[in-house]
Amino acid sequence: MLLALFYSCLFLSPSTRSKNVEITIQPDWKMTEVSSALVERGVIKSTFVFTLLTEYRGITRFLPGDYSLKQGMSYSDVLNVLLRGPVIQEFVVTVPEGFVINRIAERLTLNTKINGEDFRNLAQNAAHSTDFEDYGFLKDNPINSLEGYLFPKTYTVTEEATAKDLIKLMLGQYEKETANFSMSAVAQQRGLTTHNLLTIASLIEAEAKIAEERPLIAAVIYNRLSKNMKLQIDATVQYALPERKPSLSLEDLKVDSPYNTYLHTGLPPGPICNPGSASIQAALNPASVNYLYYVLTDPGGKHAFTDSYHDFLNLKKSARKD
Repeated sequence: MLLALFYSCLFLSPSTRSKNVEITIQPDWKMTEVSSALVERGVIKSTFVFTLLTEYRGITRFLPGDYSLKQGMSYSDVLNVLLRGPVIQEFVVTVPEGFVINRIAERLTLNTKINGEDFRNLAQNAAHSTDFEDYGFLKDNPINSLEGYLFPKTYTVTEEATAKDLIKLMLGQYEKETANFSMSAVAQQRGLTTHNLLTIASLIEAEAKIAEERPLIAAVIYNRLSKNMKLQIDATVQYALPERKPSLSLEDLKVDSPYNTYLHTGLPPGPICNPGSASIQAALNPASVNYLYYVLTDPGGKHAFTDSYHDFLNLKKSARKD
């Protein structure tokens, strides 16, 4: 009689109206606590039968974690689910082109279980730590920040993933995406480093809103560098400020920072955001034009380009009137 009860309980079919149940098994739970939780949530009806079955199968513990079950399951199905181990939750996070480390950290806090502050601290200070020594391209990076190298993409991470895990994913993606780019060759031709090229790509990413303008903005940057002109790019000032502003004041343009290209000639110390492939390609293949200036002419991001300072001033006046 007892044997018949045993087998009927073991293979009892679940109710067609059963509801989903989430149960978290704690690390210090004994089998009695597991069975009690299952009964309380309506997954099974008898702690006695459950204990009998686990003893019969020689099961002494289950891995702690989250489990997805249903009310009214057969004891056999419950055991099979529990023996497979806990459900590992996954999170999908999208890092758009042009995001800076701080914005990535904020998005991680909102959308994953990765600690955003851990990510920020590691990404801003650990470019040359042993954690990332396998990424050879970082040897060309003279600063501690990983800004620019955290490739923008949609990533899937588990609930157990750490800030370091994600950074390695992003660095690996950067390596993959740029594997076929001629960064070293172009850098050598131009008397630059690959870090310089990535910095230029980040300037393009921050300034260009329209795809076809990327090579033109790249040309302006290279042309001004070749003439030893200050780049005077607003986006570098925004990067130097504690918080991004809707518009910059004259005082903002005086901010004391090596990233302020209104004060300092040449490139900033490193990228001011994390550029995508299109901006990196534009840095490698600028348009063959003589432009030295560009002015935003409409809210959609379109710019007007010129090689004349006089025309530049007129374009700025016209843009203000509009």
